[in-house]
Amino acid sequence: MMVGAIAGAFGVVIGLLLAFMPIWAKTIRAERRKQDRDARYLAMRTVLALDDFVGGCYSAAHDNPEFNPVDPGDFIFHTDDPVLVLPKDADWTILKPELIDDILWMPNRARNVMDALESLDVSPPDFDNYFEHRQEGFARLGLRALDLIDMLCVVYGLMPPERPAYYHPREGLQAKVAQMTALWGRRRQAQRNLPAEPSNITPLFGSGREETTVRLPEIDPKG
Repeated sequence: MMVGAIAGAFGVVIGLLLAFMPIWAKTIRAERRKQDRDARYLAMRTVLALDDFVGGCYSAAHDNPEFNPVDPGDFIFHTDDPVLVLPKDADWTILKPELIDDILWMPNRARNVMDALESLDVSPPDFDNYFEHRQEGFARLGLRALDLIDMLCVVYGLMPPERPAYYHPREGLQAKVAQMTALWGRRRQAQRNLPAEPSNITPLFGSGREETTVRLPEIDPKG
């Protein structure tokens, strides 16, 4: 009797499991499809935000200041600093882990570029290379945003942003980075070629020790 009762109960459990398994599987598939849809939608919103940011970076990277002819220290830009506005209240955990970090780091990278610019002594005659650093900094940020857009489009099967045939932001931003890298290189070379200025101070310990020249830091073009 006992064995029969156990076998019967076990059979009932198996029957219930077999009956509910299709329902559970269907529920799991539905939840997975919803999560995929939500992830794709969030990726699309992120691409749109990044594309707006790319446009702002492109404008800032090609923006030259206009100076006040009366006051050489007074100038204006024709474009504002770009601002990255990511979707608010987003559940970023539904995206691929390899993309989450890059997305969440982008506002911090933009803030660091602006903090670095604010640290410069923006006064004539050379303005502490403020204009050059501004163009290069936003060009590099724009390229990072373009890379992230490409990754999101590939992973989630999104159409890349459609742009006019004559507008190629990646090529323009790459050209700006190359231009600024070449500029820093020319300035370093000019610094090396400067003749050493004679000193009118008599050394206390003689002049047997060779003088050393200050070397400007090398700039990594990959940034």
